[in-house]
Amino acid sequence: MQPIGVCLRPEYDEFSMAKLGEYSRVAEARGFDSVWLAESWGCETVALLSHIGALTERVRLGTAIVNVFSRSPSLLAMVGATMNDLYGGRFVLGLGTSTRALVEGWHGLSYDRPVTRLADTVRLLRQAGTGDEIHYAGKTVSVDGYRLRIKPRHPPPPIYLAALSPASMKLVGELADGWLPYLLPRRGLADSVARIRADALACGRAADAVCIAPMVLTAVSENADEAREAARRHIGFYLGAMGPHYRAFVSSFGFADEVERVRVAWKRRETTTAFAAVTDEMLDEIAVAGTPAECRAQLQRLRAVGADLPILFFPGTCTNRMVELALETMAA
Repeated sequence: MQPIGVCLRPEYDEFSMAKLGEYSRVAEARGFDSVWLAESWGCETVALLSHIGALTERVRLGTAIVNVFSRSPSLLAMVGATMNDLYGGRFVLGLGTSTRALVEGWHGLSYDRPVTRLADTVRLLRQAGTGDEIHYAGKTVSVDGYRLRIKPRHPPPPIYLAALSPASMKLVGELADGWLPYLLPRRGLADSVARIRADALACGRAADAVCIAPMVLTAVSENADEAREAARRHIGFYLGAMGPHYRAFVSSFGFADEVERVRVAWKRRETTTAFAAVTDEMLDEIAVAGTPAECRAQLQRLRAVGADLPILFFPGTCTNRMVELALETMAA
């Protein structure tokens, strides 16, 4: 079976902590490689992943993602050591910069040089994983005399980066174990993978040192129109509400006009118009949406252009039944 992951979140129709555990156990039983959780402004991710770890035995447990501002690198090192010791080395640390709106507006922190902060964090985590005392003087973070007080029973967790900008993507080839892109059009995956492979080689690493693990917007239903509409609304929301970060990324793959129409409509609070501005071409490129058979075929096309570990990410517009159908059918 080809590896596949699933990203769950507690915002679905009639969702609950019990349902989160149930879905995680189903994913494990169906052969999913990993269960991932995002973190934004709802539930705290590491605590929830620990809950899932206690209910499962095999699946890897990933953050997709936590940001590098609200937790210090030293705390992230403790998180990785603790989760790996608790759950037999199953933890994967997915990191990203998040956005200015979240970091400054909701955490009250300065969104200072985010890509540099990401690089400093990864380098510091690599040093912490050796068990040696750390004396690190970075451009955004300096640590003097830090050492993990415990001796971890497992190697440090792999580090995956949710990089979208050219500068942050360069870090993936240089420093990361995996790449977690989101809203990446299929047409851009092969070229992006080639750049990451080249960057890895240029840094003296193996070409395949980085696992390509795209977060794939996924909506599965027996009714293909229902699935496509759920995915379309989610794309429209992200391009309209989540700031210039995602708009610039999607625009760079030939969708500048469409993204601008979404932005303008959203700014006018014309949400129906914003959703309608997400064209069928955008939907086909960005999402896996349709019946189970259609979605499995779409997923295979992603694998063919470089996805090592596609991670299904369900929009909040999905019903419980749509999530359950995907868990039942997509790893087959």
